[in-house]
Amino acid sequence: MNPTWLDFLAIPLGRLLKLIYDFLYGLHIPGSYGIAIILLTLIVRGLLLPLYIKQIQSTSKMAEVAPRIQEIQQKYKNDQKKMQEEMLKLYQETGYNPAGGCWPLLVQIPILFALYYVFQNPLVYVLGKSHQYVKDLVQGKAGYAITQTIINEAQKLGLDMHFFGINLAQKELIVLPILSAATMFLSVFYSTNSQKRFNPQYAQSQSNAMAEGINRTMMIFSPLMSYFIALQVPSGLVVYWTVVNLFTILQQFIANEVVYKKLKHKKEEEERRKQLEKAKDNQKKDELESKEENQEERSVEATGKEDENEEEKMRKKELERLKQQMTRSQSSSKKKKR
Repeated sequence: MNPTWLDFLAIPLGRLLKLIYDFLYGLHIPGSYGIAIILLTLIVRGLLLPLYIKQIQSTSKMAEVAPRIQEIQQKYKNDQKKMQEEMLKLYQETGYNPAGGCWPLLVQIPILFALYYVFQNPLVYVLGKSHQYVKDLVQGKAGYAITQTIINEAQKLGLDMHFFGINLAQKELIVLPILSAATMFLSVFYSTNSQKRFNPQYAQSQSNAMAEGINRTMMIFSPLMSYFIALQVPSGLVVYWTVVNLFTILQQFIANEVVYKKLKHKKEEEERRKQLEKAKDNQKKDELESKEENQEERSVEATGKEDENEEEKMRKKELERLKQQMTRSQSSSKKKKR
């Protein structure tokens, strides 16, 4: 058995598993190895929780920018360079990272493969034996006989890998594969429905027939894939994967109650703020229009008064002219009488 490039992960994970197992076994707890796997899973998932929260935030941000992305793609569909420039501007403006939601998955993949080596070869990764020790032990053997030899040697060295009657270093073909598939289905189903419930923008962006078809396919394909993989790997890895599915459901519940509700509350606050700003703008606009109307009225009144003053002046002038005419007329009559 040769070292693998994942030994840098498999060795510390195996040592941590052994540490937890020794503690539980020292307390004479039945199924200590299986319980140690469950606790190791919870520790690993707990360490990955911050990445999961970032993934949720990235998904929510993606739902917000999706309509603008589609608008840019439609507007610049014939100009790829301009499209890329506008998309980059949008990402910088909104702080959205398209790769932000991929990190949890990318981190999980090497951990999953590392745990596969841990459960398949407990002599090296749990009990600390060298690869040369195992290579000498299984020399001349092939296929499943190698795994069986490793398991028997690990049990001789005091590692009890039984959990409720199942040897977690071997394959289990009934209970654990079905349990793995069932928890995978529940995880995908709960996650999809949570997105639709707590993230309306995401739901709207996924409302087309193609996206709905993808969701339905995932609900069927993911459990089936989980089931067939579980038939091929050591049962310890299946226990890990089943606990991961259950923990994912718990994470989604926490996301619903904490992250999504917080984001929803934040969006509602932003909507209220926008409505208040709009109301203030409308009020200012109404006040400005009212002032303009008052100014117009005052202007009209002033104009009317000026017109009245002009008419009054005209009347006074006319009266003065008439008086002068009458005075001249009277003077002329007196002269004629003389």
